[in-house]
Amino acid sequence: MSTNRILILPFLFISFILLGACEQQSETSQTNPDRISYEANVHEKTFGKHIIHINALTTDQLPTEVARGYKISRSKNRAMLNVSVREKQGEVETPITATVSVIAKNLSSQLKSVKFREIKESDPVAIYYIGELPVGNEETLVFDIDVTPTGATKPVLVSYRHKFFTK
Repeated sequence: MSTNRILILPFLFISFILLGACEQQSETSQTNPDRISYEANVHEKTFGKHIIHINALTTDQLPTEVARGYKISRSKNRAMLNVSVREKQGEVETPITATVSVIAKNLSSQLKSVKFREIKESDPVAIYYIGELPVGNEETLVFDIDVTPTGATKPVLVSYRHKFFTK
């Protein structure tokens, strides 16, 4: 009987070490090292001559007339991701079109579907890419966003993290 205990203890010890390593691996795999992360409260970064602006909020924060004008459902339980791209030419920044795709996931790696659409305004000139998705209270989402500005040959791979509060 004591021989069985001696054999079982190392097995249990190794099992706990392996389980801990699995948990640590899942935490570190939350961010892809190939992507450039936006730090907390940073919404804009420059990549060469392109400036990529990213913002997320619950749609209840939108003014009613803005939500109605863009056909966005206002709700504390709906989030909106907004991406815009500008090109810097000297001191002038001009909004430009881009191909934008996103994969959203929570911290449990559950994927969230995001339907993106382009919005163009003429006065003043602006181009936005807006996606909406459901969100829970205190849910943190990680958005892996691929942005290919018009004329660029490679996408800019970024990661944007945002915690939503719905109560």
